[in-house]
Amino acid sequence: MPCCSGQGRQPYAIASCTSQTRVRPIRVKSGEDQEVPDDFDGPLSERSCRDVFFLLLFLVFWGGMGYVTYLALVGGNMFRLLYGVDSWGNICGVKNDVIANVSSSLSGQDMTAKQFLFFYDLTDVGAIFSTTTDTVRLCVKSCPSENVTSLAAIQTLAHNGTTVLCQYDVPITSYVDDGVICPNVPVGQASPFLNRCVPDSLTSGVDGVLSSVSSVFSANTWKTILKDIELSWKDVLILVAVGFGFSLVMTALMRFFAAFIIYLTIIVFVLGSLGGTAYLWYRWHAEKTVDAAGQNVQTFLIAAICATVVTVIALLLLLIMRKRIGLVVQLFQEAGKAVARMPLLLLQPVWTTIVTILFGAYWVVIFLYIYTAGTPVVQSNGYVSFQTDTLLEKLVWYHVFGGLWMLQFLIGCQHVTIAGAVATWFFTRNKKKMQSPISKSMGRLIRYHLGSVAFGAMIIALVQLARIILAYIQNRLKGRAGEVADFLLRCLACCLWCFEKVLKFINRNAYIMISIYGYNFCKSAQRAFSVLVSNALRVAALNSIGDFCLFLGKVAVVASTVVVGIELLQNRTDLTYYPVPIVLGAICAYLIAHCFFTVYEMAIDTIFLCFCEDEERNDGVTKPYYSSVGLRDYLQKQERAIRAKQSKKQQKQQQQQGYDNEGYD
Repeated sequence: MPCCSGQGRQPYAIASCTSQTRVRPIRVKSGEDQEVPDDFDGPLSERSCRDVFFLLLFLVFWGGMGYVTYLALVGGNMFRLLYGVDSWGNICGVKNDVIANVSSSLSGQDMTAKQFLFFYDLTDVGAIFSTTTDTVRLCVKSCPSENVTSLAAIQTLAHNGTTVLCQYDVPITSYVDDGVICPNVPVGQASPFLNRCVPDSLTSGVDGVLSSVSSVFSANTWKTILKDIELSWKDVLILVAVGFGFSLVMTALMRFFAAFIIYLTIIVFVLGSLGGTAYLWYRWHAEKTVDAAGQNVQTFLIAAICATVVTVIALLLLLIMRKRIGLVVQLFQEAGKAVARMPLLLLQPVWTTIVTILFGAYWVVIFLYIYTAGTPVVQSNGYVSFQTDTLLEKLVWYHVFGGLWMLQFLIGCQHVTIAGAVATWFFTRNKKKMQSPISKSMGRLIRYHLGSVAFGAMIIALVQLARIILAYIQNRLKGRAGEVADFLLRCLACCLWCFEKVLKFINRNAYIMISIYGYNFCKSAQRAFSVLVSNALRVAALNSIGDFCLFLGKVAVVASTVVVGIELLQNRTDLTYYPVPIVLGAICAYLIAHCFFTVYEMAIDTIFLCFCEDEERNDGVTKPYYSSVGLRDYLQKQERAIRAKQSKKQQKQQQQQGYDNEGYD
């Protein structure tokens, strides 16, 4: 407990993991600094609400998001973009209301049976999704499946009920080949693409790319794919179960065979780097022997030099970090123990994913409504265009920022919940007596730290918004600003990308400190940063070797699932596209593996910071460590190495002093 006398009060000092500074308790009436007792034994239960201003700002912002949603729903209609709009304001595929000052025989039509938008004259791909036109657009039952070479052929299509390619209010007998009532013949063959009839001549003009996409999005292809999924849904479920099983196996392997996997990864990386570098030098020598002036000689020389530099740097870093690799092994094993003790942690990414999908669906729908918001205006030629809502045109950036902020907020809540539970596990000596660590961590988050998470999420969202705006500016100025300006914009984009990565890294560790001590966001980030800087080599080893091992774990799960899927489905003659269920199974396996390893990664980071705090606060004698036996052994070996190094240094100093004294005598 803190001393009550004024003489006993000492300020709290932030120190590195290896510092011998002890943390003294204090009481600050302002509530800015959380009291940390000497007998600290895990996440503090006595806390206060932090960063309340940013929580209120977050709530007010979402009030604004509600207003933007209202304006978008009133002024927009996403089906204008999804299904297309004809020249008189009718949306294809739905029933429409009559637009004022437009003939009722052209406007307000029931287009339920006419799902495709046909263009009289489509020469620009960019006009496909435009809601303004100078030529006629019609909603048709089907796209022309062959070239229509005469007006009689157009009349025949209308008589047979195949499709009507002329204005709605004109009788078949009155068709005229004038480009207004009916399209000018010949009418080229067209294929459906996102509910638009795109001429095949136009798709061939862009090297068939659009044609390929069109075939993928054609109704028949989708029907075949859906039929294959219907026939193989049991096999997809089997692949999902296989992915889940492989994820469990990889998690267990990470726990019990962490040392083997990590050292094998390092060996493969070293051999691969050396082999790749040697191969590039060999190719350079071979090309130089055949044709010394050839282009490939210079190419392989540059590649070999770059590979050599990267390999040398990587080997030097591994040499420097070799003594810290043991810590990475121990942290992997400890993370496996924590997840095994609290298996419900694996559900946290599931909840986050579900909420993110629901929010993403809302965000996309409202964005489409904002994009299509506008007032119908009758042009001089009688066609209808939609005048853009200038207010919503500006508020789209507000909506974009809201999506970024909310996404980072959900991720931050997940991080704080997992970190709080793992920190409780770490600082509990008897792991069997833990009581609801996950629910308690979630309770602390909701009661005290939503404001801190909102603050951290806002910082990341602002940087992401800046990157989006910069990309928008780059796109608008492409080819106009000059090479120097383009180069500077690319450099700025690269800097913003790096800045975002650094902020995300600091945020993750700040959330861990929030879950342990209950500090506000800024102090938690400061505390986490000082700890990370004081343990830079440990952090480098953990983030390089550890992250690569986790990535290999995800790849192994997906690859194993795909192999099982191929063996399971390759002989199925009733499936047209048997890779489709395999791809679905692989996607599900990746998502499951990502959930597993996201928790694992956050557990490793939390245990690392808890290990640093344990190393700082306790000495292993008067105050026993909370670390496991493996981590304690690592600490003891490190301490013995430090003492041996200091002893050698003292012996050298004593010998040097003896030599100096003899010389003086």
